[in-house]
Amino acid sequence: MLPCLAAVKEARVMSSATSSAASIDLGSCAAFERITATTGSSVYEVIVLRGERGTVLVRGGKHFTTFCRVFFVGSTRPSGAIEQHTIEIGLRMKFYFENMAIVTSVVRSLSRDSMTAAPAYGAATR
Repeated sequence: MLPCLAAVKEARVMSSATSSAASIDLGSCAAFERITATTGSSVYEVIVLRGERGTVLVRGGKHFTTFCRVFFVGSTRPSGAIEQHTIEIGLRMKFYFENMAIVTSVVRSLSRDSMTAAPAYGAATR
């Protein structure tokens, strides 16, 4: 079960409303869009369910050997500040899963596969 956001206590939360080559704001992602984040020690596959809420499926590292539904908090800066719902190169990703906070090693590269995203409502199909 995902933790209640009210129960998550972070001293400093920042919000990035934009995405760049060095970061991806999950709020800008379509449902089921796939993101691959390579860290210093693992490769993580993230499938966005509700990016604006931080709800994702994740696989990778020692904790996520199969896809697990988790709450993605964001990327943590060395100061402790968090880029909420954003994956950023040079920072660590933070997830909540089964009452555990899981922090990855530093993200080294990112890729985004919008081809895996669900089609927009009313989109024309052939």
